[in-house]
Amino acid sequence: MDRNEKILKGYSILVKGKQIALITKKKVKADEKIDARGKIVIPGFINCHHHLFQVGLRGNPALQNQPIDRWIKIVSNYATVIDEEIVYLSALVNMAELLLYGCTTTTDMHYIFPKGNSFIEATIKAAQDIGIRFHPYRGSMSLSKKDGAEFPDKAVEKPDDIATRTEAVITKYHNPDKFSMLRIGIAPCTIFTSRREDYKNALILAKKYDLLLQTHLGESSFENKYTKNKFGKRPLSFLMDLGWEGKNVSFVHGINMNIREIKELAQTNTHVVHCPISNARKPIGEEGVAPVYSMLTKGVNVAIGVDGSAGNDSSNVLEELRWARTLQGIRKDSTYLKPSPVMAMGTINGARLLGRETEIGSIEEGKAADLAIFDITDTLERVGSIYDPQTMLLACQATRADTVIVNGKKVVEKSQLINLDAKKIICKLNKRLKKLSY
Repeated sequence: MDRNEKILKGYSILVKGKQIALITKKKVKADEKIDARGKIVIPGFINCHHHLFQVGLRGNPALQNQPIDRWIKIVSNYATVIDEEIVYLSALVNMAELLLYGCTTTTDMHYIFPKGNSFIEATIKAAQDIGIRFHPYRGSMSLSKKDGAEFPDKAVEKPDDIATRTEAVITKYHNPDKFSMLRIGIAPCTIFTSRREDYKNALILAKKYDLLLQTHLGESSFENKYTKNKFGKRPLSFLMDLGWEGKNVSFVHGINMNIREIKELAQTNTHVVHCPISNARKPIGEEGVAPVYSMLTKGVNVAIGVDGSAGNDSSNVLEELRWARTLQGIRKDSTYLKPSPVMAMGTINGARLLGRETEIGSIEEGKAADLAIFDITDTLERVGSIYDPQTMLLACQATRADTVIVNGKKVVEKSQLINLDAKKIICKLNKRLKKLSY
């Protein structure tokens, strides 16, 4: 599938080094050949929102049916008792699942730092060890109980410390080079967990280093009431008035955006990350499903995000896309979403959000060799789906990819991870999690 979403049949893809060197119907010589007959080769999926540390909160009964402020309080308590090893192992588990289902690039938003930058450094190490392309946002929270908020004091940082520590991560790790495997972004968590100062400081740093910005927005009625009472504005207006708009800005969720706001997003080239599964569940999505069809038809670039394990319990982009297509139908203002724009949300739209449309997100000569290969003939879950490859992927049960390649290197082969002993990591993390108390 190229950037115009054209499906190519009967072609060979020649990979040299990090990139796609040739796409041809002719026979080519190569050191290694992958037989993809009876399979579909797609651009690696791009996950534009995650909270990797939340693995230990999967299926937690205390998080079910809670309002957003209470939900974040519980998650914050958990985040203050874990350590670097748990963050590292949790990141590995989530990244492993992402890779196994065809995702080659992921973001992350870690927003609680009781120990300086050590937690984001743990996620960076995990990405390097497992071989996934990584865009971590250095998140933050600065409002706690002492400020009248719900969150524990030890879960937040002072604005000056946030700015200093964020810049330290940027100067140490950010790599803007072509085909870079690691780029840093900045992400104050939400309007009701972060100060105006945090959003301004993030904007200053983003302009200084040419970085991406992300925050949660349009997620709940609580957020609307909070912003209206404190600032006299709706959340989007508050942030846009601060300068949070444009091609380097993405807002996660956008559930309750109205038509005027959708037009403003389109006019300013500001992105939205859609997280359908977590949005459809309380407490994360009190309003349910974001108006994605309306956003897309009005010109908003919408990418996909699996969200954190405390809200979704899964890190499967293919399943997320399946639900994005399915759930959109329950909105009264929606029209049927065809497979093509849904696939774009998981590929080229994500590349566009990350400012890497010329590098990743489609299968084209000169682009990075980020590829996922799925079996479409010998998979029980896909028997009978013989009409269209995209519809087959999105309509049928999500299954593991047969092969996944990131930056020209195989990381999944025969549906198994190459760089990780999954059983060892699972055992080690479960053992640590059982001893936690929060």
